[in-house]
Amino acid sequence: MPTKPRRKTYRHGNVKAEAITAAARLIARTGHEALSVRQVADAIGVAHRSLYNHFADREAVLDAVATEAFARLGEILKSAESKEDYTARYVRFALANRKLYALMTSRPHATMKLNPPLQSAVHQVITEGMRLFTTSDQTSAERRRAMMKVFIIHFGGITQYTAGILDLPSEDALVAELAAMTAGR
Repeated sequence: MPTKPRRKTYRHGNVKAEAITAAARLIARTGHEALSVRQVADAIGVAHRSLYNHFADREAVLDAVATEAFARLGEILKSAESKEDYTARYVRFALANRKLYALMTSRPHATMKLNPPLQSAVHQVITEGMRLFTTSDQTSAERRRAMMKVFIIHFGGITQYTAGILDLPSEDALVAELAAMTAGR
């Protein structure tokens, strides 16, 4: 009795984790704007329809990649020992992962409450910043404002630097400039 040939799209293993890893690689190459579920499926060798068993849609794939990236950044920031060190680690992560950082900063904060894993990963980054940039005697509004200022300065500086708008000679110069700004100097 002849056997049927094996389907090329059938896979064992953790399809969701493999899809997130593949999506992150694709984003690093071409950016998140161009990513499709079909590209991710092709990269891991499954039918694109099978990814819908793990992700509701393309945005869910992007959120999953952003969640892992924020978690990774949060881990990096845990060992920051000063405001300057936090800024250096944050900026270097963003510059080393430019397209991934663009995805991370594209996630709408207003909808994060609908995605607890993403919200938790983002809050890990915020918590590490609060540890260094705020004090316990500040009100929650003052702490929130202090962190918003830090993120606005970081995001603005990184965005202008990568666009070639800031005339700084190196990444180290950018780090030094942003560290001075966030330290209030």
